[in-house]
Amino acid sequence: MITPDEIIIGIDFKKLTNTILSYSIWLSTVVNCKNLSLFHILEYNLTPPSYLLPHINREKEKIKKNLDILADTVKRYSLNVENKVIFGRLIETISNLSKGKNVFMVLGFKSYVTRPSTSERILRGVRIPILVVKSEEFKEIKPDKINISQILCPIDFSDNSLRALEFAKEISKKIKAKLLIVYVVPENKVKGIMKDPQAISKYLNYLKEEGENEMEKLAKGYDYEVLIGVPADEILKKAKDADLIIIGSKGRSYVEAVFVGSVAEAVIKNSNKNVFLIP
Repeated sequence: MITPDEIIIGIDFKKLTNTILSYSIWLSTVVNCKNLSLFHILEYNLTPPSYLLPHINREKEKIKKNLDILADTVKRYSLNVENKVIFGRLIETISNLSKGKNVFMVLGFKSYVTRPSTSERILRGVRIPILVVKSEEFKEIKPDKINISQILCPIDFSDNSLRALEFAKEISKKIKAKLLIVYVVPENKVKGIMKDPQAISKYLNYLKEEGENEMEKLAKGYDYEVLIGVPADEILKKAKDADLIIIGSKGRSYVEAVFVGSVAEAVIKNSNKNVFLIP
């Protein structure tokens, strides 16, 4: 089992806060990590003028008190909890929090139509394993309420997805959940390079057969399916029966600020299930 040094948890004090903390406590048990760090970022890209500093400091003190209250609740679960209010740039700050350590992150997710949300910016810019929480709002911190009985792990045989698969196998064994592994032959890509319907059908069937051969080796002892279609669409259909999706993120470099591949991003945005992104 992959055991991180620390689980860092983004707190914005909005509706999902109790849910996020509940899943953080649950995750700490699953991956055997007792070190949690709650953080809230006061995001400023430029140094503010001196006359604003007293206001900023008052705001930091207020947030710190609220984090202390949450930390005290989490400590009841025999966990080591720190909390931090940080003034700075979003991606740079989170990268510094995880620098030189084996860190997992728990993050609530929100999406906007007109602009990238904070959570989307984090997913695109930070290259660490992230549990993206999207499930129902908990009225209080209740890790015992979490019941993961079915895990979905989509793969495409890339290095990212194979790391996600190994992690999914470990998690499913630890919590005694069923694991369904899915590979989708990308019909849209094949149609983009071929025009003849007969040739398309023949090549898709060939790719499906190749996928099944690979799956027989990789998914031995687990349920698996090989499908033909648009990957994101087929994964979302299968996700309806899952409690958790574990998927590889096709990231490039931090400099390019691209962490989430198009399929993973579509799954996160369009499913109401929690998603664990593995880089």
